[in-house]
Amino acid sequence: MTLYRVLQTGFRKGSRRPSTHRCVWSQQTTTDLPTEVVDYDDKSQYEDIIEKKRNKSRLNTRHFQEFHKLSRQLTEDEEQAFRLSYQRKLYGLHGAASGINPAKLWPSMEEMNWNKEYERVSCPNSIHEMINKAIKLKEEEQRMLKQRQEDLVHKVAKLEGWKKEVRQRIEKQEKEAQEAKGKKERLIEEVRQILGYRIDPRDERFKEALLQKEQAERKASKAAKKLERQQRMIEKLKKAASNETDAKTTHENKPSEDSL
Repeated sequence: MTLYRVLQTGFRKGSRRPSTHRCVWSQQTTTDLPTEVVDYDDKSQYEDIIEKKRNKSRLNTRHFQEFHKLSRQLTEDEEQAFRLSYQRKLYGLHGAASGINPAKLWPSMEEMNWNKEYERVSCPNSIHEMINKAIKLKEEEQRMLKQRQEDLVHKVAKLEGWKKEVRQRIEKQEKEAQEAKGKKERLIEEVRQILGYRIDPRDERFKEALLQKEQAERKASKAAKKLERQQRMIEKLKKAASNETDAKTTHENKPSEDSL
C-alpha cells in the first residue's frame, strides 16, 4: 500500500506522464549514495583493467592477439591439446616470446625418416638437376617471349598492307552493290518502257515482265562469255600454229652437218 502511494505521487491520475511534483525519494542528492573505493595493490592488475577498458573491438583475447600479431603464452592445457605443428608455427612467429620450449619442437627420428622418404618420392632429382631444369625452363620462356615479340613486330609492319586490303575489299563490295542497284533500276525502267506506262513494281504483270527481262539478260551474258571463250581458244590455236610454222622454217634453214 505504501509503494502504491509513492507511485501515485509521481504520476497524475489518468495520465502516463510524470507529475511536476517530484517524489520525495527522487530529491535525494548523489552525495548520499555510498561510493566504493578500490585500492589496487598490484600495479599489473591495474594496467590489465585499463587495457581491457581501452579495447573497444570486443574481440576475445586470442583473436585480439592474432590480429595485432602479439605473442601468446600457451597454458599447460593448451600445450597438451594443441598439435606440435601449431606450436612450431607459434615459435616460428614469436620466437622465445611465445614461452614454448624449443627442445620439444625438434622432430623425432620417425618424423625425420618420413620427411626423407617424402622428399625422395616428391623430389627425385638432385639439386643440380633441379637448377639445370629451372635454367632450361627460364631460357625456353625467354625464347618464346622473344619469338612472340618478333611476331608482333612483323605483324605491325604488315598492318598497313592489311588495312589497305580491307579498304579495297570494302570499296569493291560497295561498287558491286552500286552496280547491282543501277542494273536493277535500269531493268525496271526498260520494263516500264516496254509496257508503255508506269506501273507499280509490286504488280504481278510487272514482276513477270521483269523476270523475262532478267532471263534474257542472263542468256545474253552467257552467250557473250561463250563467244569470248571461243575467241580466246581461236587466238590460242593461231598462236600455237604460228609457233610451229616458225620452228619448222628455222629447222629447214639450218645447214646440215654434211654440207659443212
